[in-house]
Amino acid sequence: MTTRRVIIILVALALMLASIGSVAVAAPQASYTCVAYHTVKFGDTLNSISRQYGVAVQTLMAANNIYNANLIYAGQALCIPGSAPVPPKPPCGTYYTIQWGDTLSSIAGRYGTTVWAIMSANNILNPNYIYSGMILYIPCGTTKPPTPGGSTGTSYAQWKGEYFNNQDFAGTPSLVRNDKNIAFNWGMGWTNSKIAADRFSVRWTRTLNLTEGTYRFAARFDDGARLFIDNVLILDQWQAASGQTYVVDVPLGAGNHIVRFDYYEDTGTAFAYLSYQKVSTSTPVTPMPGQPPTPVPGGNTGGSAWTCTYYGNQELDDPRVNVIIPVLNLNWGADSPHPGINKDLWSMRCTSTQYLATGGLYEFRAQVDDGVRVFVDGNAVISAWTNHAGTTEVGTVNLAAGPHTVTVEYFEFGHDAMLAVWWNKK
Repeated sequence: MTTRRVIIILVALALMLASIGSVAVAAPQASYTCVAYHTVKFGDTLNSISRQYGVAVQTLMAANNIYNANLIYAGQALCIPGSAPVPPKPPCGTYYTIQWGDTLSSIAGRYGTTVWAIMSANNILNPNYIYSGMILYIPCGTTKPPTPGGSTGTSYAQWKGEYFNNQDFAGTPSLVRNDKNIAFNWGMGWTNSKIAADRFSVRWTRTLNLTEGTYRFAARFDDGARLFIDNVLILDQWQAASGQTYVVDVPLGAGNHIVRFDYYEDTGTAFAYLSYQKVSTSTPVTPMPGQPPTPVPGGNTGGSAWTCTYYGNQELDDPRVNVIIPVLNLNWGADSPHPGINKDLWSMRCTSTQYLATGGLYEFRAQVDDGVRVFVDGNAVISAWTNHAGTTEVGTVNLAAGPHTVTVEYFEFGHDAMLAVWWNKK
């Protein structure tokens, strides 16, 4: 082999190694200076890397242009920023780093504030989408909550009822009073002359201080109603109805929770009932980045929780109960998914509004046993409506930035049952 040929081979090898290195290194954002690079090893997560270098997960993601905290790979070189923006010292209040198992409700209870105050201070759209390592600003000016199990408020000991002589809460309420319970059957008319017999509305609000657990809210009404907890819509039946009962299970942390129940009457019979009870003592833990298949909102953005209906058959036409699920990462095994639902031969439909920061091609994945369908804005992205065990189904779709309605349909045939849905930008 001639000297010239050896030199050519060595130059080619050097170019190949340089190109491989350039692929593995994530280009940092212009506003960050890399003080070091970390080569991802098998088993690493952004959460573990952030702890190693003392850098927040979201800072690592921003510095490396990462949209999904779960999508890093062995051999990838990450920029470790040394000039990351440091939060200014607050005039009052404090900062808190979220730990495994935290919820916004438990954090709010610990610092004597409300979920809504923390969401507003940190520009959080959805209280269910927080993660370990995330730094929150806890606003000041709040007091410790009362003893769990009681109610707060000075003017209204129970429910503050605001009654309007219209259906859209316009103007000043015609009547404001304390209502001990929401349990009214007005029939065809009111005994109070301030409120008309038809086409009126009522807004009830109350702050409840609760212990940690899952709470079941049951509502029955004629005509329409909406239920909000901590300003998150969990039941939306703003339409003419005829007395159906709706049940929603909501996981809540210890502390204060603002409950709002909106109701309107059209014509004919009018009644409204709302009750709640604790049905379990635990709430889902905060998902930790880097442990797929933890579903996360696409493009590192926020979205609403999932409103799900369980059906007593596989055809999605025998509704039994409505529940709120923060994240679709469920493994029921051989158990029933909910009281009143059999272990086998059932189905569910879940809907959520998800917000995408940027447009482009998105890949949706569903890990499932048995059948699943995924729709985005009414268009099918995944269709695997057959019996199969433990497979991962994949579909892609081009989406614009902004809100999108995602619907997931699932059925269980027999044996084990599981469903996990997530997505990322390609």
